[in-house]
Amino acid sequence: MLIGIISDTHGTLPDKVLDIFKPVELIIHAGDIGHPGIIHKLQSIAPVEAVYGNTDTYPLVSQFRSQVFFSIKGNCFNIVHNLGSHKRYLFELFKMDKKADIIIHGHTHKPEDILFNNVRFINPGSPAMPRGIGQGSVVLLTLADEITVEFKYL
Repeated sequence: MLIGIISDTHGTLPDKVLDIFKPVELIIHAGDIGHPGIIHKLQSIAPVEAVYGNTDTYPLVSQFRSQVFFSIKGNCFNIVHNLGSHKRYLFELFKMDKKADIIIHGHTHKPEDILFNNVRFINPGSPAMPRGIGQGSVVLLTLADEITVEFKYL
């Protein structure tokens, strides 16, 4: 299964993202969407799972939750916008009696793919407002025998 991952659009969705996401079966948006039209454009490609971010306002905060949990192919996903530190966030999940194999997050606008305590943390960066690198970015995540994370730079 191929999944497109995006975050921190802040109301801007470059056309190149739509081209990159054409083959995906699901799109995950990790918050700071910025405008409902972003979700509508993404939904024209594939179903969307999303959370709201710290800069999102009405109507986005009424349409989405601050975090989402779901499973695909035996992998438990958690989407959250701002997780803070990896260690602290895992402790928060423990206190909530929640578990995740893959945590998709945003907020920093910086691409990240790390394994911490056997949990994979993926931040796609931002397609419109990158920090730390000169190019916007999104992720293509492949769920097969192995999990593959491919950063796509705009």
